[in-house]
Amino acid sequence: MSRLAYACLAPAEPRGYAALRAWLVDRIKRKALRRLHANPRGERLVLRMYLAAEDATERALQEELLPQSPAWLTRQLNRHLADERRHVALFVDALRAAGDDADNRLAPDWLSRRKIAQWDRLARRYASRFAQGVLVPVYATGLCAEQMATRVLTRHCDVLGGGHALYPLFASVLADERRHVRLCETTLRRMVAPGEAATLAALMREIRAIEASFALTGAVAIYLASWAIRPLTLARTRTRPDARPNRHRHGTP
Repeated sequence: MSRLAYACLAPAEPRGYAALRAWLVDRIKRKALRRLHANPRGERLVLRMYLAAEDATERALQEELLPQSPAWLTRQLNRHLADERRHVALFVDALRAAGDDADNRLAPDWLSRRKIAQWDRLARRYASRFAQGVLVPVYATGLCAEQMATRVLTRHCDVLGGGHALYPLFASVLADERRHVRLCETTLRRMVAPGEAATLAALMREIRAIEASFALTGAVAIYLASWAIRPLTLARTRTRPDARPNRHRHGTP
């Protein structure tokens, strides 16, 4: 297959409404992240959300992909699994350092479960159209998820800045996610036959359409969570007997 045939693996530049939606998602999530990182409770929620995502990825690799993968994929998957396990350990350590025991894990939220369910149905529908079966749509979905994670972590690192105590953690995970994107692309190039290129392109469009359909709702949900946590934190501070007004605080970041 030529390089042009693989062009569908790279996300297209958004235009029109898609560009506006991407801009809104970015602005809303940046504001939400600033609010969440402004107090310890919000920061712990951020770490718990990432831990839930890494937990889910680790389970998917171990329980779904490894059992049905050919031998030539096993080594690569084991390396990927090792990365995800290391990420889980890093977020657990960060939570414990923040005063959270990290034992009560968050389950994937309702929006994430809905999106995954739609991706699963899409994978089953496309499985028979590829010589390698369901592995192609599963890896195509994985590529989309890794690209999304790269965007999310890039934004997060930008919001935090290099001087933040958590920046090395997020930057380390971001470097791994970028490597995972390259691995997924390489795997798809190897699995997809030349005559299946058009089907792969159609599959990628549908996968990304599903992701995009949840993007704005997910951003608003995170933003609302940042407001729900912040007033609660302030209310608890005001009810302490020794609480004093902060004369130097003139608003939220």
